[in-house]
Amino acid sequence: MRPTTNRPFFWQTSSGGSTMLEFSFTLIISVLVGLGLIWLAGRYFLKEDVVYIPDNCRRHAWKSMKLLSRACVCSVCDTTMASNGHFCESCGVCSDNGCVRKADERFACKELRIRTRADDGSPGRHLWVKGNLPLGAECTVCAEDIDHTSELGLYGQRCAWCQRMAHDKCFSEISTTRCDFGRFKEMIFPPKCIQASRSKVAPKVHLTGIVPPEWKDNWRPLIVVANSKSGSSGADRVVALMRGILHPLQVFELGQHGPQEALQWAIHAAPTRCRILVAGGDGTVGWVLNTILQMKVEPHPEVAILPLGTGNDLSRVLGWGAEGPDEFDPNDYLTQIAEAETVQLDRWLAEITTHSTLARFHVPRFNQPRNFYVYNYLSVGVDALVTLNFHKARESSFYFYSSRFVNKLLYLCFGTQQVVQQDCVELEKNLELYLDGVRIDLPQLQSVVVLNIDSWGAGVKLWEMSKNSPTHSIMKEIHSISDGILEVFGVVSSFHIAQLQVGLSKPVRLGQAKSVRIVLKRTLPMQADGEPWMQSPCDINIQHYGQATMLRNVKK
Repeated sequence: MRPTTNRPFFWQTSSGGSTMLEFSFTLIISVLVGLGLIWLAGRYFLKEDVVYIPDNCRRHAWKSMKLLSRACVCSVCDTTMASNGHFCESCGVCSDNGCVRKADERFACKELRIRTRADDGSPGRHLWVKGNLPLGAECTVCAEDIDHTSELGLYGQRCAWCQRMAHDKCFSEISTTRCDFGRFKEMIFPPKCIQASRSKVAPKVHLTGIVPPEWKDNWRPLIVVANSKSGSSGADRVVALMRGILHPLQVFELGQHGPQEALQWAIHAAPTRCRILVAGGDGTVGWVLNTILQMKVEPHPEVAILPLGTGNDLSRVLGWGAEGPDEFDPNDYLTQIAEAETVQLDRWLAEITTHSTLARFHVPRFNQPRNFYVYNYLSVGVDALVTLNFHKARESSFYFYSSRFVNKLLYLCFGTQQVVQQDCVELEKNLELYLDGVRIDLPQLQSVVVLNIDSWGAGVKLWEMSKNSPTHSIMKEIHSISDGILEVFGVVSSFHIAQLQVGLSKPVRLGQAKSVRIVLKRTLPMQADGEPWMQSPCDINIQHYGQATMLRNVKK
């Protein structure tokens, strides 16, 4: 029997107190960690539902003068600036590097929200900014040009909301009038229409609702979503100029979380139908259209395009052009959007079921099909391989300069490589094609292209080029982006792609169908709407899945 030791009473008490102290400390740490995890989880699940509104008394949103294509004058010290100053993208106030703090203190910026009744019927107040008027500015009062190009200085006045301008001598006749937000008021979220508050879940000021303005019958606000990673790198200028005309909060730059925050404005504006301008490439447009579907935005927004990508095939079909304008004019583009017509674009659901061994044994992770949506085209073969090699090059650390010319040059290099290397030769032996359940006998090919729109590979019109060509199945002579029918073509080689792009050859017509099935027998390059990857052996089933609402440019 182990002998017991007699310990003093005070020692036992001290030991018990120490144990209790350690237990209490552990409990407090556990509670704090648990609360922190709950808070992080709440932030994660609510980040797409909560739209934070910046402080209404914020300073100016300064951007580099390099985004503007003209010289400006400092609004504080009246000195001329070329590229070494700043301008506020919201209101247009300009400042050189040494006057930024004074400009913040002296000049007001656009109010983001006004704590008054949104339906009181009263117009807003002008926000007058002196000088730095655009070229060709016209006085609202006397209808004469405000031209002071011979001598730079702060001449004339401009309202940052309605964009009305006036000579200094005419300014007194318009300065006390009320602002009606100008000719683009149907596209603007007025500050007094934005409802915001705080809550326990979201302690910061966040958007809680949008009340339509008094012109609600014709009100269709525009939400601008720009992708700075698109090919031409012009998104920064688009964002800055659009925020100068519209409400700054309705113009968004795509970040890591995608367009969810922008689409929350469309949800809060319901039942008013919004319009969305997507400034980016085909991948950005598809990203926004997919998010609209996933978030169940009702009514469906009407989507316009400002082409900033490399291919811009959907933009070409809808009349927005092959590339963005060299000098972006926001007033001209907003006018085109206002006059655009609504069209429907077929959406297709592609379901991929792999042929892996684990899928045969019904392992859940490998047996579950992969689904995605297609709006432009889907292809398997050499064209997808060229696109995949380009994307790898663009994501590398050696890709320093992004421009449409550099991107096309890279496409040319990778396409030329496949003329010699030919990694997709004898594609017809490694692929089966079924149109409406009927298997198609394939000739010698290196690519199979499934089209929803008649533009592929940066503007190649496969349907139009293949008229009066032999076909491997019955095909109608009418093409539409909203008829629920896909057109399927074949490409013989990478050199054939080059011939198609300059109009020296025709594609191989394989047929039309309301449903398409492709069976891959080995790993092959694949792309959908310009997004490429390597696909292992699988079944690909393509079915019609509703339509997206788009805007077609009708202005010549």
